[in-house]
Amino acid sequence: MEARSPMKLRQLLKIGSVAIMITDDESYIQFISGLAICNDGSGPAHGDPHYKPMTAYYNGGRYLSADRDKYIVIPPQVRKLIKPKVMGCQSRLTNLKTESSREAVCGEIGPANKTGEAAFCLASLVNPSVTHNSGDKNRDYLYELWPGMPAVVDGKRYKLEPA
Repeated sequence: MEARSPMKLRQLLKIGSVAIMITDDESYIQFISGLAICNDGSGPAHGDPHYKPMTAYYNGGRYLSADRDKYIVIPPQVRKLIKPKVMGCQSRLTNLKTESSREAVCGEIGPANKTGEAAFCLASLVNPSVTHNSGDKNRDYLYELWPGMPAVVDGKRYKLEPA
């Protein structure tokens, strides 16, 4: 899946100083942000005081695991403001400094006032220096989503879930 730039993007919303951009047909979303760590899901808490034993993505009766499932976290507004289904859609996280990039699933909803978060297993692949409780505040990470397109990550197929 190639980045679609240059393409015509408009601002969907702004959270703090991060502009979340979208195509007019709502088939592609991108934003550049920091990299916070999410430990949520069916795995251990790893000392995370904000840990939740579940994820917003709950397909087939199973929550994702931040230790196994490569997922990104999006603000709830992204899920609510567009027509195509976002949970379970194809996503990608890229470290713009190192150009390390990994496919992901959109699998978790974060706070409305925050951008830039990924499952630990995904975050550690694009930045090996992160830990379960420390990310990277530098805005060096490109988050991309393809709403309406079911994710395939490491051969695992995900289903789209409604908001």
